[in-house]
Amino acid sequence: MNDIWHFLREFESKELVKRFIKKKFDYSLNSSKAFEITSAFTQGREYFTSYVKADISVKPLLQYYGIVALSRGLILILNKSARENNITPSHGLKIKNWNDIVKFGKLEDVIMKSSKGTFTELINVTKNKSYFRAGCSGINWHVQYDVPSEDIEFNLKEISLCFPDLNQSVKSWLNVEVPSRALNKLKHPNEHQLELEIQGKYDVNLLSQIFPSSIFQGLEISEAENNCIVRFNENQMPNLSQKWVSAFQVIGDPYVTPPFQNGIFLNDISKMYSASFVFGTISRYYPSTWSNINKGIANDGVLPFAINLMDFLQDKYPKIVMDFIKSPYEFENK
Repeated sequence: MNDIWHFLREFESKELVKRFIKKKFDYSLNSSKAFEITSAFTQGREYFTSYVKADISVKPLLQYYGIVALSRGLILILNKSARENNITPSHGLKIKNWNDIVKFGKLEDVIMKSSKGTFTELINVTKNKSYFRAGCSGINWHVQYDVPSEDIEFNLKEISLCFPDLNQSVKSWLNVEVPSRALNKLKHPNEHQLELEIQGKYDVNLLSQIFPSSIFQGLEISEAENNCIVRFNENQMPNLSQKWVSAFQVIGDPYVTPPFQNGIFLNDISKMYSASFVFGTISRYYPSTWSNINKGIANDGVLPFAINLMDFLQDKYPKIVMDFIKSPYEFENK
């Protein structure tokens, strides 16, 4: 278990949870809801612990159940009116096209369709906001997107491109150059325009994926000293994702990544939830497919990515939950 659990364990104590809610939100929490919160965090920790010891056949499922438990605990904390009996007992996602996946074997084409449930409730309580460690080991920036409707669709490939720490695994799996670049600066040169400085020279194929002209109006891209300056009309923030580990290990950076084809934008915590849902669902409901993958029988090209993703989520999901528990931050009030 990583060190973040030393802090999350405080949310397994009714007394400490009630004290936290009173101090942070200035209202008194009754004991029954405090117990619901502690139960969710205890269950989440136990699932994450079980994941470490489990066989590969059930690892994705155990981790996903842990992610659901932590997500429900976060929802109970951030939503004053949320209770166990009124949080929708649904994952909030389903795989839409499994028959096609079985036929063609391309897991990257798995389409997720959302509905009312933990996924959509998680987006709502976090306000579809991503917190960033921008050239820093601590949170110092955030981006907030519009909350999408409950009925949206997106695929695993789109989600996979949103984890810069896993770019090498994605490249090996999909045999593509992963379209993502580190963001150096973001500013407003005037009231109608957004300007980004991103690392790397001009690459028309890569940049057209990150900044499709159908979404980013008035797009202008120029190259300057091994960086690119990207300008467009300020009607949409780019799709930004946190890279947690840089060359300095503890210092993170925001990366620009391709937006989803249907124009929706999701925050980092919901991207993590979605990725875990796919592999958890496959291992639970389609165990023969998962066995074929992890035993090297069929479609095992995705296996290194899946394992590295699970290792990534094992470390980062508890941290991102804690990020929201500690929010809002001082810079948000400026």
